Amino acid sequence: MTAFEPVTAPSPLRPLRFRVELARQLSQWRVRIVLTLLAVLPVIVRVALLVGGPPPSSTAGSTDLTTLAQATGGTFAAFVLVLTGGFLATLVAALLFGDLIAGEASRSTLKYLLTVPVPRLRLLGVKAAVAAVLLVAGLTALMVVALLVGVLSYGPGGIQVPGGPRLGLGDSVLRLLATTATAAVGLLWAAGLGALLTVVADSPLAAAGGVVLASILSRILDQIPALGDARVVLPTHFSTAYRAFLEQPVDLAPVASSLLNGLVWAIVLGAAAAWWFDRKDVKG
Repeated sequence: MTAFEPVTAPSPLRPLRFRVELARQLSQWRVRIVLTLLAVLPVIVRVALLVGGPPPSSTAGSTDLTTLAQATGGTFAAFVLVLTGGFLATLVAALLFGDLIAGEASRSTLKYLLTVPVPRLRLLGVKAAVAAVLLVAGLTALMVVALLVGVLSYGPGGIQVPGGPRLGLGDSVLRLLATTATAAVGLLWAAGLGALLTVVADSPLAAAGGVVLASILSRILDQIPALGDARVVLPTHFSTAYRAFLEQPVDLAPVASSLLNGLVWAIVLGAAAAWWFDRKDVKG
């Protein structure tokens, strides 16, 4: 360096790039297992139906989607989404968001990331965005594979609405996409709680377990009629709103309520997670 060369000071804060964090997450075995499970689940369901035997000879007028599952390819895809849209989807969200910070702490890499240095809130924000993308990608892959397996197994027919008409394949695909999107919206509360627990706990399994326990408790409380209208504040009260797109006619009221409920929980819990992490004493 000559005496006339300007000295460039190092940047005090180095941004964490989204694509770098995405690559890091895809290298984790937990994430690979979760995404692989979602992708192969429709095949497992198809095998289970084969083992269970042929569908009933007559399903006319049936109001049970389980009975209609083997009617058409579109109906099979809808059946798979209903199977996974509840507890399993919540578990996947819990695993992805519970690993955000607690996973780094358990691998003793959190302190290194913060001394690079990376702004704490950016670190949490980028990790949450990556987890959200992985969750949506996993649910979308589940839907696409379910539709392909269904079409190959039962033909290119659309969704047979329980107790209603059979939809066209094009309309069915749009409804399956809307169902998947609504199911993802219904997991906003789980994402927010997972983000909070991952900055409080030092174990990703503890954080994920907290989300699962909260889901179970919320579902139990939602079954108590004595609570009345107070149940609308429960995070899982609108957890089946995605089924609105598998009915005829479509009722968008529960979908809107699910969106509002999820946004409120995500904002409150996400803000608490950011506040806690920004003040947390990271020791390892």
